[in-house]
Amino acid sequence: MAVPMEMRAWLWPGVIAKGLRWMFNSQSPFYINPRLNLELAQWLWQFYRSCTTAKVNRAMPFLRDFNHLSKVLFQEIAAGEEFDFCFEEKGLLYLFRTIKAQKEQKETVDKANELGVEAQFLNASEVQQIEPGIKLDVLGGVFYPDDAHLYPNQLMEQLRVVLKAKGVSFLPQKEVVGFRAEKGKIDQIVLKGGEQLSVEQVVLAGGSWSAEILKQLKLKMLMQDGKGYSFTLKEQTIRPGIPTLFAEAKVAITPMGDDLRIGGTLEISNHDPVVHRSRMQGILASLPAYYPELNIPTPSVESIWHGYRPCTPDGLPYLGRYQEIDNLIVATGHAMMGITQGPVTGKLVSELLTKDKTTLDIGLLAPRRF
Repeated sequence: MAVPMEMRAWLWPGVIAKGLRWMFNSQSPFYINPRLNLELAQWLWQFYRSCTTAKVNRAMPFLRDFNHLSKVLFQEIAAGEEFDFCFEEKGLLYLFRTIKAQKEQKETVDKANELGVEAQFLNASEVQQIEPGIKLDVLGGVFYPDDAHLYPNQLMEQLRVVLKAKGVSFLPQKEVVGFRAEKGKIDQIVLKGGEQLSVEQVVLAGGSWSAEILKQLKLKMLMQDGKGYSFTLKEQTIRPGIPTLFAEAKVAITPMGDDLRIGGTLEISNHDPVVHRSRMQGILASLPAYYPELNIPTPSVESIWHGYRPCTPDGLPYLGRYQEIDNLIVATGHAMMGITQGPVTGKLVSELLTKDKTTLDIGLLAPRRF
């Protein structure tokens, strides 16, 4: 949770050409479901415009501070007696197997250290020393010692219990179908079936569906769903001890308590509900290449989780207000960093609600920036 250096990889100049090549490989880390759609075309154009050295470098200091504050807040939450969600500060490890990836990761390490984010460039034997519990077949790696991880399922369940105890009301299975707004202010939320809820302030955190929800208020947001897949192995004995990313395959391996979660891919799918086994096969095929002893059988379709990450064109979330609606705050677009950036986003939203000056300058996150 130190800083999402992977953002540089997704938005760095040259990623467009790589993405086009990946699109023709059904097992690649990145895929766009081709369709004639104006919003997709606008999103891709802004994505292309964001893939510049200057824009990425401008965002990195903010993301460093944004994620660092989130980690501090997680430390405070984890210290509470109500919580035990396997929050561990073991760092983050990037593994690479090719000379090209080695060069890219060396540049990333140099940039991280310039930003004040500790990053250690390791050869193969040094990587094996910090990860002795599993055999590796890599050229080297990068270690971010200040990173942390947790078990999201446990966090969300415990958070729900704590919030209910503090008087927060949940309305499960209640679909929002509209708003009633007058004179630049939402006064009621309309639920399916006709029920209406009176409101003073509205925080829209609708994930990858946020843009569709905003259309009901005639507000525009560029957003695409980045479908990803994962599965969790229970009580896995042969496994890495440190959360790990594969530089070439873009696969994430995360120990969570006694379990091991394996996930990856970014599929701009138009909320396609189908679990494409070829995408999962791409994840599985990468495992023995890095971990020769880790040969995982193909999981059943029923055991594969898939979800839609809310992806903005520039990799930064949307956080702030629309001028047209005085009592609406938007907090969405965190892509693959939703859990990581949850606490800091919540803190900033609370400051916006109380009209206080925000702890961080969130100008880069303006919902109207495109």
